[in-house]
Amino acid sequence: MTHKSYKTLTILLLIVTVIALLLAAVMLTLGRSSAAASGKPESPPEKSVTSYYTPKPSPSQENSEIEENTTGGDFLVTIYRGGIGVFQPGKSVPVLTKHTEVYLLPQEDIDLLRKGIRARDLSHAKEILEDFD
Repeated sequence: MTHKSYKTLTILLLIVTVIALLLAAVMLTLGRSSAAASGKPESPPEKSVTSYYTPKPSPSQENSEIEENTTGGDFLVTIYRGGIGVFQPGKSVPVLTKHTEVYLLPQEDIDLLRKGIRARDLSHAKEILEDFD
């Protein structure tokens, strides 16, 4: 092969490589946006299922009376705008959000978050959010 044919072949392969990279970038972008849009209820669901969630045991040093007095009601941890949100009862805006890309989580976790996880107080809700790191 001559120098000219090597140059032509190199340019052709370079063009094919650039097109392949552009297609891969477009497919990744479309996959992320469609996955994030598909699993995000704007308001918390009615029922709570915690079959896959195992709460951490409370330390023995805690005073159970203080914990009972500070519980102001249930919080609901669920999917919110492609991330995870913590909702108070009757509220449609979360009090806490975590910008975890939910579509990257295992399917069991996604199903659990779609149904909602109940937390007894805000600190318990924060512990649940930490489990999704």
